[in-house]
This record gives sequence, C-alpha cells and structure tokens, in this order.
Amino acid sequence: MSVPVTKRTTDHSGQESFSFSFFCDKCGKEWKSPETKFEAGGFTAIDLPETRQRIWADEHRLAFEQANLEAHLQFNHCTVCGRRLCDICFDLEGQGDNKVCGECSGK
Repeated sequence: MSVPVTKRTTDHSGQESFSFSFFCDKCGKEWKSPETKFEAGGFTAIDLPETRQRIWADEHRLAFEQANLEAHLQFNHCTVCGRRLCDICFDLEGQGDNKVCGECSGK
C-alpha cells in the first residue's frame, strides 16, 4: 500500500464498500473519496471466508490507491515544507505558480 498523500487519513471501508478520508495537514479540512463497491462481495461462489478475505484485501488496497491518487488533486503541495494543504490554507490567491504555502512564503 502506498504512503497516504496527507498525514492524517481515515478508512471508512466496510464489508460491502470502500471509502477513505484525507485531511488538510494544517486545518484538518476533510476530503472524502467516493464510495467504491466491493465487486466480489455479491458472488455466492466465495464460500470460504479466507478466500473472501483475501479478495476483499486486494480490492481494498486498489480502492485506497485510487483514492490516494484522487487526493493528490484535492490538496496543494508546498515544495518548501512538504505539507498537503486545502486551497484556503495554501492561500492560492497570493501564490501564483510558486507552489509554496502562505507560511513558507512569509505571508
């Protein structure tokens, strides 16, 4: 499993679906990924709990990877401090193309 894009994440996954929250590294504003259904969950051919658990774990990993990729687009990355920040904390209006948060730019 890859490293989460933000320092804090929450896993909302259950037996039938997967969903994850990622939080701004400064203010904690949440972005929640769209729910992804457990595709193998409805198959009756998965009688063995071990088989179902292994398939669920594989789908869970893939769902997290997809959500983590989408989270990269939801948060701004400061090239100085390395934090992932929401638009408000990043201060988009004052930064232009610098890719530096307001704190690191001295604002």
